[in-house]
Amino acid sequence: MREDRDEALIQAVLASGIHIPPMPDSLLQLQRLSSDEQAGPRQFARLIEQDGALSGAVFRLAGSPVFGLRARVASVEAAVAVLGVRNTAALVRNETLRSALHGPAHAQALETLWNRTGAIAEWMLRAHRQGRLRGICQDHAFTLGLFHDCGLALLIKRFHDYARALTGASWPDIAALDHANHTHHALVGQMVARNWQLDAIVVAAVRHHHQLDAGELPDAVARLCALLNFATHLHHRTLGIEDDAWETGWRVECGQRLGFDDAEMAEWEMETAALGPV
Repeated sequence: MREDRDEALIQAVLASGIHIPPMPDSLLQLQRLSSDEQAGPRQFARLIEQDGALSGAVFRLAGSPVFGLRARVASVEAAVAVLGVRNTAALVRNETLRSALHGPAHAQALETLWNRTGAIAEWMLRAHRQGRLRGICQDHAFTLGLFHDCGLALLIKRFHDYARALTGASWPDIAALDHANHTHHALVGQMVARNWQLDAIVVAAVRHHHQLDAGELPDAVARLCALLNFATHLHHRTLGIEDDAWETGWRVECGQRLGFDDAEMAEWEMETAALGPV
């Protein structure tokens, strides 16, 4: 059974010395805010303003073309209002993870990883809006974009092969790295996402985002993974990267999962890509 295989691999991952960082106090405060239905941009801003890096990240995303603002936001509270509290929470979690895993010995590889996941997360937002998708929460899409490869951050610090590969000129063959090191970045990512209390749908999508056969995946997870692979394809297209996985499988699979025919998929891709590079 898949669960048995995953459990055996989890034990092997833990035995290899990989350490899942605990949730810091700032995220515990974020969790309390997120569960408070009365908390709004002002309360989230008070927490974010305590950290200059978090404030800067919130300002950068709120001012990006994704949200189409014509004027620069003047305060953290205004930026949170633009993003929405759930997207803001996802961004805070991602920035906190980056800080928790920072290390000068692996700075270049980690920067490559975070730049890629950040770009894909913004493509997720654009594609979600352009496709007028129902049944996929925008904040789930953004969170998955940010966290889908978070397991690589731990593997970079544990295995030299990953660190070396992610300092190269092109994005490496992650499946080959996983095989060579007897691990799986998506499973490690699932462990991080679960430990940091991400939504269960996002946790499952982190684990299964490379799974071409939807099999017994819940529909919400399958659709979210399809959107991620579409956003990844748009990122590759922008950079001029050949995308065999998309052409040989995910193009058709995404259409089937999201209910688009070939013509609708082509139109969606054209319209979203026309918004320009992230």
